[in-house]
Parts: sequence; C-alpha cells; structure tokens
Amino acid sequence: MILLAKSDYDRVRPLLSDMAYHPVFAYSVIDGIQSGQVFVNNEPHPTSALIANGYGVYLFVGTGDDERFMSEAAGYLLDDRNHAQYYDLYASTPELLAAINERLAGQTVVLQRSSFAFDYAQFQHLRASLNNRHDPYVMKRVEGALFDKYQQEMDASYESLWSSSQHFTDRGFGYCLLKEDEFASVCNSMFVGGGYADIDIVTADPYQKQGLATNVGAAFIEHCLHHQLVPNYNCDAGNGRSIQLAAKLGFVKQQEYPMLWWHRDPHIMADYLQRFQYALPANEKTGT
Repeated sequence: MILLAKSDYDRVRPLLSDMAYHPVFAYSVIDGIQSGQVFVNNEPHPTSALIANGYGVYLFVGTGDDERFMSEAAGYLLDDRNHAQYYDLYASTPELLAAINERLAGQTVVLQRSSFAFDYAQFQHLRASLNNRHDPYVMKRVEGALFDKYQQEMDASYESLWSSSQHFTDRGFGYCLLKEDEFASVCNSMFVGGGYADIDIVTADPYQKQGLATNVGAAFIEHCLHHQLVPNYNCDAGNGRSIQLAAKLGFVKQQEYPMLWWHRDPHIMADYLQRFQYALPANEKTGT
C-alpha cells in the first residue's frame, strides 16, 4: 500500500461519491479536520483506498480487483500492532466488505448499522414542542475546560478523536445539560467532515428517561443548521433506544448496512454481541 501525503488526500474523494451512507469519519481525515492516514494502490490515480481515522475507524473503498492491494490491506488489519484496542471497518459496498473479510482469518465479527437522513420538517415539529426551560439543569456549550472535564469523567476515548480541548473548540462542538456541575446528558460531534457532523449522545445513568438526550440533541442540530453542517446519525441496528431517539430528533431511517469489528479482548466482543442480540459465534457458545 502507498501512504498518500496529506496534500493529496483529495485524490480519494471521488471513490466515496456513490456510497449509500455518509462516512463522516473518513471525510474528517480527507478534509484534515481529524487525524488519520490514507493508503492507496496507485498514487496519481487511486482505484482502491484504505482510509484510517486516528480513532480506529477505517473505510475500504474502490473496485476490489487489485489483488496486491487487497492482500496488503488485509495484512495491515491482521497486524494488531497497527491498532490500539479495536478497529471498526466499513466498506463502500457490502461485496467489498465481504471480500476483505474473507482475508481476515475469522478475527472480526459482522455488525449491522442503521443509517438515517435528517428531515428538517420533522425537526420543526420537535422545535415547536420543546420546552426551552431546563430547570434544574443548565445548558452549556462543550468547550475548553468543559471538554477536558467530559473527557476525564465521561469518555476518555475523546482523546483519540480530538487532540486537545482547543482542537475540539475550533473544529468540533457539543452541548450538555449540567446539574450542579455534573454532566447529566451530552451531545458531542464525534466526527466532522464532508459538510456533516456525526452525533454522539451520552446520558448518565441517574438522568435516563427524562428527555434530556432529546434536548442536547436538538441543541446540537441547531448548531449544525447555523453553521451549514448536516447533522448525521447512525447506530447499531439492534439499538432500539438509539433508533427511537433518532426519530424524535427528526431523522428518518434509510437502510441497514454491514461493518466489521475487531477487539483485542474477545470477552468485550461477546458482551456486545449479546447486548444487541447478535448470534454468538460457535466458540463463544461453547466457551472454547
């Protein structure tokens, strides 16, 4: 595989043009907003590419007929020195994903994702029904010290998404509801790129089922609308609560598509598969 120079990342953009969903994590790398690398089969005129976001989310795009590139990409994925704890692998078509999965020696599991399209008219209905008074909570934008607090208390993985609080403040955004300086619910941009912003919502356990996720999600969407960004929502196809939240926020389900997932800890993989009602592999069922 050939590692492209950052100045040449735009060469792979056409390979993403006909995808059925929006790989914002890949656009974030191409646009230079978040860290990552782009590998191609041909430097001046790539027909296949592996876009590696620094967070551990990869996109395989192209024709799939370059056997050397397919083998080298599989070798990269099979070498766990290239990954921290896990990776998510998406592809431009289900057929391409299946082709690369055949070369991964059964190390990955296939998950199903649901993609959504933002419907402005439906969001308008939500706008009309929202109560803008948040007592006893305080709505704030996530930036600066508040981003550091979120990373320390709620989700340490944001260190891999955004290099610093300043980076997040400059290129990302988020909104939260606080109660006595404690995070109740937060909606942050996980990835930003290609004119889209990926929604990531977390509500702390004591504050579940109070409609707080809807409020922070609506604030996030309002920010998108004021900054010429399209809000983007996707989730595991078995995550019923997330799918319900998407509908509340004005998103319409489009389709389901496969992805591959590998984690260094097989027990974490097994727990996830059970939680979202996937069939366990035979070796997990028998404990071998």
